Amino acid sequence: MDNSPIDVPTIGKLVKEKSAVGQLADCCLYVLPSNAPAFVEESRSVFDHLVKSMGEKQLLNHYDFEVLDRMPVLDNHPTLNNAIKDEECQFVMPLNTPSNADKQYLLLKTEENKLYNDLALLLYTSERISKHSIYELLRQYALDTPEDFCGNAKEAIKSEKFWKNYFVSLASDMFHPTFGMRASLPKIREALKIDGIITHQQKSKMMDRMMENIYKYRKNKDQKAEAELNYVLSSLDIESLKMLLTKMSKKQLETFCKTANPKVLAEESTMTLEVKYVGKIDPTFKADGKYRLFLHKDYDLIQVHFGLRDAFVLYLIYIIDKHERDTVDTLNIKSYRSQFVDLFKAVYGDDSTEERFDKLVEHYDAHGNPQQAQIKHCYSDIRMSVSDGCEKLRELPSPFILSDAQDHLYVLKNKISVPQNLIDMMK
Repeated sequence: MDNSPIDVPTIGKLVKEKSAVGQLADCCLYVLPSNAPAFVEESRSVFDHLVKSMGEKQLLNHYDFEVLDRMPVLDNHPTLNNAIKDEECQFVMPLNTPSNADKQYLLLKTEENKLYNDLALLLYTSERISKHSIYELLRQYALDTPEDFCGNAKEAIKSEKFWKNYFVSLASDMFHPTFGMRASLPKIREALKIDGIITHQQKSKMMDRMMENIYKYRKNKDQKAEAELNYVLSSLDIESLKMLLTKMSKKQLETFCKTANPKVLAEESTMTLEVKYVGKIDPTFKADGKYRLFLHKDYDLIQVHFGLRDAFVLYLIYIIDKHERDTVDTLNIKSYRSQFVDLFKAVYGDDSTEERFDKLVEHYDAHGNPQQAQIKHCYSDIRMSVSDGCEKLRELPSPFILSDAQDHLYVLKNKISVPQNLIDMMK
């Protein structure tokens, strides 16, 4: 398991796509529809226990768990779509791989009596691939900007945490290679002609030669220089890795992470959000009211079908806020009680919305973070519903979706059309 290639998962099937599926957030374990309720609840319990037992300090990624009530539209992601059908999997998790141009998804099919073992291996695989991806990103960062990297790395190496992790790794190196998180130690020792463990003094000298080794490798792919660089880079602990990432310039991050800035995507997008009055409530789709959201691109106009009424009204609040303000920021949704009530009545004609809103937001903490699953489901429904429409129009969804209560829309205000009477309800 520990010596297998990074692109060979320890559990499940790894699928690569050219671009991300907008409906699915990184490191969220999605339970696909049609699973039995008892299996879903047991899965949630096991997954939550595993994440809590490992702790945030030990895990690189932040993990979440979500049950899908419908399959996302995957018209532009045929590889993933076919793999889900062929594998008959129950779980899908998008992985966090900042150094990769493609997007990776981990698919899992298991049984209830194997949940604990298989979900633990799924978490292990996710962490393993993410750490390797960050290592590759830093390696490229070092080769392209050696002066910046060496200065930042030397600061990280001074920390007490780095040395504690280093001495722990010395002991672990005696027993197993590297859990696949970095280049194989036997290969490094072979390249450096070192028998046994790499000592503290040997490693310190490698650190002193870091700048020299970067230039050697850049010039002629020197194998010894590459081996020393691999060892030094792979010894940095997670906190040090994160510190190095934060030291990168915006240009470096955009280059190495190969991820698009939603602001840039919003400026380049030709799609508009249009809220239109249709005059009647659709009996087939419970969330299709008198006003509905349409995505307009070129000659195509697609209606967005939300799964939850609350989600559509919540999204209306964000759309109107973006349309009316030059500068937007995180909204304290709890303060939008009257606006929610008025908008809900306008869309659905329901008079019982005050209680509905109170139930939606009553479990916020002191910092305004949602503590109740119901409003969390609204943000999930917004992400799923709007992204489905973007998928059909071959449009990247990130400027148009909301991840959570702290997020806002990146779409440009001149790409939003809302009836004036709804705007007036927000004032």
